[in-house]
Amino acid sequence: MKPIFFFVVYLFFFKMGYTQSILPYVLNSAGGEGSTGGVVMAFNISEPLITTISDGTTTITQGFLQPDYGKFKLLANHSVSPVSCVGKNDGSIIIQKYHTGIEPQSIYYEFWWSDTSLCPTKDCDTLSNLAPGTYSVMIIAYSGTQAIDTVSISNLIVFPSTNPCKIKPFTYISPNNDGQNDAFYIENIEEYPDNEVFIFNRWGQEIVHIKNYNNQENAWGSKKYPINVPSGTYFYLIDLNGKKKDLFKGFVELINN
Repeated sequence: MKPIFFFVVYLFFFKMGYTQSILPYVLNSAGGEGSTGGVVMAFNISEPLITTISDGTTTITQGFLQPDYGKFKLLANHSVSPVSCVGKNDGSIIIQKYHTGIEPQSIYYEFWWSDTSLCPTKDCDTLSNLAPGTYSVMIIAYSGTQAIDTVSISNLIVFPSTNPCKIKPFTYISPNNDGQNDAFYIENIEEYPDNEVFIFNRWGQEIVHIKNYNNQENAWGSKKYPINVPSGTYFYLIDLNGKKKDLFKGFVELINN
């Protein structure tokens, strides 16, 4: 009955917010130890496992109040950013690694992400342009050719968003065919396929009217809607749904080189 009593006390202190470190006790009768390949392994299957500690002769799997460190006490923190709005794949994960002990000289790291195509070079401590989903990474520290520390982080969740994407019209155009700002670019306009865009000169005369603006063939500066007016300041009116309800107004500078 002692393991059960300890587990109850453990839960009480955890619920009350006392999150001090504890020794890796076996909490129920399912725990135990065994030997394989000359290595003694203590195990416990009664609590969530997040880490493994090894000193070369003994390996301990342990629960969620235990730090994750290896021979030289490698630790890793992380931050995860959700996607910005509906339909976007712009989430990110940042891994911060450090040693609480003495960091050996000539050390380098590999980052083995759950999807290896995200970082084929295995040197990425930061990932961006991520779709919503769950990711994990294993960090391996090397001294020379010898792996001396390993830390694994799982359940890195990039959450989706329910927020609609906000449009962001660029503020200038330079249609010189250099591939940069040759057309009037409106970020996220594709999220509103029923849009209408109006361009006016400073006297209020309509220069162009484009339905279903998409920054590609239906854009001011595309082959379908070429820019044939002189340099100057022009004004736009953007109707997101074609119903004259969600309207955005502003100006754009046209620079003909």
